[in-house]
Amino acid sequence: MVQHIGIDLGTSTIKVTCGDTKYLIPSIIGETNPGWGGATTDKTLENNMVLIDGLERWYVGELARLQSEIKRPLASEGQMKSAEETFIAIKAALGLLIDKSEEDVIIATGVPVATSQEIMKNLSKMLKGTLEIHLENDATKKKRRLTVNIEKTLVMPEPYGTYYKTLKDRGEESAVDTVLIDIGHGSTDILTMYQGRPMRTASGSLIEAIDTLTSRMAKALQEKTGSIIRPFDLMTVLQKQRESVMVAGQTYSIKGLKEHYSKQISKVIVDEVMRLISTLPPDAFVEYYIICGGGAYTFGDVIKDAIIEGKLVASPENVLIPEDPVLSNAYGFELIAKTK
Repeated sequence: MVQHIGIDLGTSTIKVTCGDTKYLIPSIIGETNPGWGGATTDKTLENNMVLIDGLERWYVGELARLQSEIKRPLASEGQMKSAEETFIAIKAALGLLIDKSEEDVIIATGVPVATSQEIMKNLSKMLKGTLEIHLENDATKKKRRLTVNIEKTLVMPEPYGTYYKTLKDRGEESAVDTVLIDIGHGSTDILTMYQGRPMRTASGSLIEAIDTLTSRMAKALQEKTGSIIRPFDLMTVLQKQRESVMVAGQTYSIKGLKEHYSKQISKVIVDEVMRLISTLPPDAFVEYYIICGGGAYTFGDVIKDAIIEGKLVASPENVLIPEDPVLSNAYGFELIAKTK
């Protein structure tokens, strides 16, 4: 039986889905830092992955984020940096996902919109044929060896997964002109679909994203409290949808700050969308605007309102936020893999 795997290679997180199984892995690899693995209470392979490739060893995902002194983010400024380093992370993800050796798989994966065609082609070439995967659990030292037969790999711009799934869910029988706004941690991707194809001249990436919001909020809180506040710590607060934080024993409301900066950042994103769609041919008719990615929880409603107020869409009902905007790309790519 063939396994169909969807992968969304985000700037902060790799999302992997296959049937009922799903993983979210930090989009980072790092050099090994041996000697501390046995001290952790978390013994899961997901958070303790070491990929072994000949004489080389790499920490992948959460282990790299926490333990590597030299870290290598797989993406920055809206694009994958290296096909070779991305290949390392995908091999580890496949080793985590697949239970037994000699599995046949078809992969559909998405990369940030600004990723070069050369990197996309190289990654596609690497993810073909027979792969030998050797993983080690850094906490337990247990090893997993697998042989995976990749029948086919498709590499596309990551918001395309959400585009495909949304059209399928809505029963669309033909391609529909659509703008997708994929808001991640470190960048926002804008993908414009015209006559069923990605329109590169009307697509692009912005550095304004969730990280922009937490950085501005942290700076404002520091000025107010006189204490050092890390933007990363505010990320957890946003994920838990809390409206206050505790700094130096005092509680401070962040509701006003969040609303103020969310509107500022959303305006920048919508302005860029308007600039990009102005390059579309006169016969284009954008029927849907779809907002996805982890930032949809924070910016989604504000951007939706701005699109409706700007009369960029015929009906407010055609501005969509998927039920699970974080995994919607990966789910869509899994559907695409099944069609192949």
